[in-house]
Amino acid sequence: MSFILLEEGRARFWAPDPAKYADPANAPVFYNRYMSRNRYISVLVLDAFSRMEGRRLDVCEPLSATGVRGIRYALETNAVGRLVLNDISKAAVELMRKNLELNGVSAEVYNEDASILLRRLRGECDVVDLDPFGSPAPFAESAFQAIRDGGLLCATATDTAVLVGNYREKALRRYGVRLLKTPFYVEVGLRALLGFLARVAAANDFALQPLIAYWERHYFRFCGRAVKGARDASDSLRSLAYVEIKGGYRRVSKTEGTSSIGPLWVGELGDAAFASELADGAEEEGARRLLGALALEYTVSRPWYYLAHELGDLKVGVSELVRRLREHGIYATPTHMSPQGFKAEADYGELLILAQRLGRW
Repeated sequence: MSFILLEEGRARFWAPDPAKYADPANAPVFYNRYMSRNRYISVLVLDAFSRMEGRRLDVCEPLSATGVRGIRYALETNAVGRLVLNDISKAAVELMRKNLELNGVSAEVYNEDASILLRRLRGECDVVDLDPFGSPAPFAESAFQAIRDGGLLCATATDTAVLVGNYREKALRRYGVRLLKTPFYVEVGLRALLGFLARVAAANDFALQPLIAYWERHYFRFCGRAVKGARDASDSLRSLAYVEIKGGYRRVSKTEGTSSIGPLWVGELGDAAFASELADGAEEEGARRLLGALALEYTVSRPWYYLAHELGDLKVGVSELVRRLREHGIYATPTHMSPQGFKAEADYGELLILAQRLGRW
């Protein structure tokens, strides 16, 4: 086994040498260096959530691998009371213990199946952070056994090809959603993930209240509050619907049609004020830009974005397009989900008419 000493945030830790394991899945212990921003934003989320709660939190990361995420939580926030780390791999647990000692961090460390551990921790966790290789779906049910009323659920999904509609049968099996490939496929994937989590939450009498959800490079990420109560859980399901697609036209429907996708989460993807607070506190430039973009996007209610070329051969870029839409009374923002995309409080027909009237700008 080839391990090297790395640094990320305030953590120093041993991990498989990324130069020798191009695919992290082939390493003796999983470590993905490209998820460092995910971990940094998660640190910001945990810190902000702890301040909202006014106390330290009991945090469980049941798929810990090297332990770097949990270690960063402990080192870079004052949010952690109890820290529970786990991995089913004995090699990972040995490395995790070594990394905890190296950083002077205390944690309960387990070598168990993640779902079994979560069920054993019934109602003991303020935070459950699912960060698997692939899909969080196999662990979602157990996560809602471990989490407390009002707790924070975080989940990463790296099976993006499934969620955006490239593998429709697998999407139906894994997430219970019927998908088609669409121009706004990134948002479809994000909303398919949230829709799945909301249904699992409701089955366990929890309602999900999204704080932040986003896409980056090769993963989707969600963090939200889980509120216990049958009535709240039932109410949350009203944010599930289908999106019908005909050409560039899209509309939300409560029933499934031949050209529809879903069920998707069509409610808010996140809390604009929360994302703005995170952006204000972010020191890393890339994270600050992303969080600032999310704060704007969350102010648009329509559950899709448009691509500029859907309006024809425009002579302006997205930023100028957004400015001109606002100038003509249509609220719009760029989207982090595509450099050619924008979100707008307008139907496709309205946008087409305006583009034609203004000579394609």
